[in-house]
Amino acid sequence: MLLDAIIIADAGTESVSTTSAIRFNLNGKAATIQNIKGYINNKPYTDNEDLFSWSSSLKLNGIFLFSYLKKHGFNVELVNNYFIDRTRFSDSMTRNPRAVIISTTFIMSKVLLRSLVTDIRSVYPDIFIIVGGPFVYSSYLLLQKIKSNPEYLLASEKKDYLFLEIDQEPDVDLYIVSLRGENILLEVLNDLRNDSSINLPHNSAKLSGGSYIFSNRMDDVSNAEPMHIDWNSMPDMVFQNGIVPMQASNGCPNKCLFCNYMKDPRIMHITPLDRIIEDMKVVARRGARYVWFVDDNFRLGKNDLNDVCKRMIAEKINLRWMSFMRASTLVRTDPILLKQAGCVEVQLGLESGDRHILQLMNKQADPDMYASVIEKLMRHGINCSCYFLFGYPGETDASAGRTIEFIKSIEFPNYDGVLTWSLFPFMLLPLSPIYEIDHRQQFSLKGHWQKWEHKTMNFDQAKACAIKTFFELKHSGILYRGDNQDMYLAMQPSIRKAFVSYRHECSKLALQQNLDLHLMTKNMKAILCQ
Repeated sequence: MLLDAIIIADAGTESVSTTSAIRFNLNGKAATIQNIKGYINNKPYTDNEDLFSWSSSLKLNGIFLFSYLKKHGFNVELVNNYFIDRTRFSDSMTRNPRAVIISTTFIMSKVLLRSLVTDIRSVYPDIFIIVGGPFVYSSYLLLQKIKSNPEYLLASEKKDYLFLEIDQEPDVDLYIVSLRGENILLEVLNDLRNDSSINLPHNSAKLSGGSYIFSNRMDDVSNAEPMHIDWNSMPDMVFQNGIVPMQASNGCPNKCLFCNYMKDPRIMHITPLDRIIEDMKVVARRGARYVWFVDDNFRLGKNDLNDVCKRMIAEKINLRWMSFMRASTLVRTDPILLKQAGCVEVQLGLESGDRHILQLMNKQADPDMYASVIEKLMRHGINCSCYFLFGYPGETDASAGRTIEFIKSIEFPNYDGVLTWSLFPFMLLPLSPIYEIDHRQQFSLKGHWQKWEHKTMNFDQAKACAIKTFFELKHSGILYRGDNQDMYLAMQPSIRKAFVSYRHECSKLALQQNLDLHLMTKNMKAILCQ
């Protein structure tokens, strides 16, 4: 059967975390637990052992589009990561698809989008390419900003986005410019199926004659269908890695000043608990063993987590899971219930251990509350992965030092839970509140993305703070989302903590070119063979 479209969920973006770039590697790959075990046993691990890692989970944006289009009668294939899954893409192209659909949930620059489109065009020059998603919509919002304030972006900054400066544009046939453009996609695919000419539907754009043409704007968000996935109808490939992404909510009600995520209240919702329970049962029957709730803030921080856990326990949901949660949500949460419900890890965007910096960020939090929550979770054996940001306007060496000391204070080496972290330099992002002129004037803030400076710090100094933190921590470690969770969670807590701490020590030694691989092998055997 001919394909209507191939969906591309990701193009293989790299993390902007400072610590991701300096994590420990063996044989050219991240030093995951399965890679290390293979190395010390002189028996290289197979790719199948990567399947039970958080990073092996398919992207939810692609899964949703696949489910939505299948529901409406279209024959589609899903490519999770184009530059990794080129073979799958090429195999799907033999079925003569009418279009390629690219979601930009994980594509954050025109350069990366152009690289992806150019690679496709080099082999399939005539395929109809449709692009939509957050990066397209953000570029459109920036265009509107510049119309009212031409100085909002510098000329050099405009090159990073679509629509702003016509220079080396991706060879795309149609952009869908909407927060929820699924209905537009249906219209375009119907026209392609019927061999009709493709006019500009509402909320879309295309490049023509050296400039972009935009269609009329309509509200296609308020009445959009709920983002429900029919897990029963999904292909086996979605479940073969053992980990499935799900959403218990969409959007975030918080107003952190560094955040440029779209805060449109029309797309903010909490998935009914009955739906969550039913979906978890379905994916468990299909072979999933883990669920990654990819919410920005689990159930929008609704204070019913104890009840949610009780329901999961009562329904005998046999899945382990992880999610981002607001620390304040966890103040009144019973960690015993959380663990019994299957939660093995909580992700926390803490950002700073300095009270004043948190106030400047509008985080509505303080280090004492953070420490109390993490102590409670780790004491009960729930792992915590925390995200920190260095260099926010107002940051000094002293405030960064307080964050370092704070992280040391929450390592809790004697508790069963493991602390891991990722350290980021602040990035000055257009459309974030801190990018606006009043904040720029307040902090003498100049620049864009990773080229910025303010009264007390610049990007290079912020990155240096992150690296300093990396070297000072001893009883925790960098995030390795590629760890095989079956192997990782099967270890006794004390062994797991020793493994994470020693792997981090190896990271530091490797970065200094002082790592003795023979000694590393001996020590890792002693830890992992207990």
